[in-house]
Amino acid sequence: ADKFLKTDGSGNLSFADAGGGDLSFGGDTFGADKTIGSNDNYALSIETNNTERLKFTNDGRGLAQFTAKAWCVANGTGTVAIIDSHNISSLSDPEAGQLGHSFANSMANANYAIIVNSWYGYSWTFGGMDMTTSGFKAVQSNGSAYTDSNRVSSLVFGD
Repeated sequence: ADKFLKTDGSGNLSFADAGGGDLSFGGDTFGADKTIGSNDNYALSIETNNTERLKFTNDGRGLAQFTAKAWCVANGTGTVAIIDSHNISSLSDPEAGQLGHSFANSMANANYAIIVNSWYGYSWTFGGMDMTTSGFKAVQSNGSAYTDSNRVSSLVFGD
């Protein structure tokens, strides 16, 4: 317990006291890229005060309360299409002014925040609705009716 394996750089290994304190990579050796991790199929977590603050999953996602769980830039007119995204697997077009988003990895609950934006003119309203753990609809309105807009951006934060 509270030990780590260290090397002197020439192949000699020894155990040393972890002793708490700061994490370092030793000396002034930050002139090159450093890698933290392993070659197995496990996640890597960063903890402070015995609480997980950030987890890197084995599929490359960084999970924390301060990271976006999903985002998408989409073509919202004609044949809808993802332009670029993170954690959005597909889009649907249920009706005018509504762009369905499906998550590649589901949310833990439906109590997440959605920010929707587009540019189509003044006095437009954008938002999210029909939120489930597997997806949501980004909606666009011109003030009197749902209306498609050409480039829709969505951002999701939550659990």
